[in-house]
Amino acid sequence: MTEVSPNGGSQLDRIDGKLDQVLDRLTRMEERQDSQGGKIQAHESRLDEHAARLRDVEIAHAVSAATGQQGHQQLKGRWAAIGATALVVLGAVGAFVGNGLIKLLHIGS
Repeated sequence: MTEVSPNGGSQLDRIDGKLDQVLDRLTRMEERQDSQGGKIQAHESRLDEHAARLRDVEIAHAVSAATGQQGHQQLKGRWAAIGATALVVLGAVGAFVGNGLIKLLHIGS
């Protein structure tokens, strides 16, 4: 039943050898797929972690931007009040100096 090849082995032995090679390759491919699957899961978890961090940073940035704009508006209001007060004080000083000059001019004439 077995056919003897010129190399000294039977056809069934050659088929069995090829089948062993194919099974070895399939085993290595499965091991690689399992390894790569584990790496993909690790990357997915890291990606989820980074997405959560990014979301937290975006929220913190939005809050700080809104707070900064409110603080800027408050600061502008404070400077406007200081400027108005300074104008009133300068007006009073100008009026005092002007009255002093007028009195000096009238006394000298």
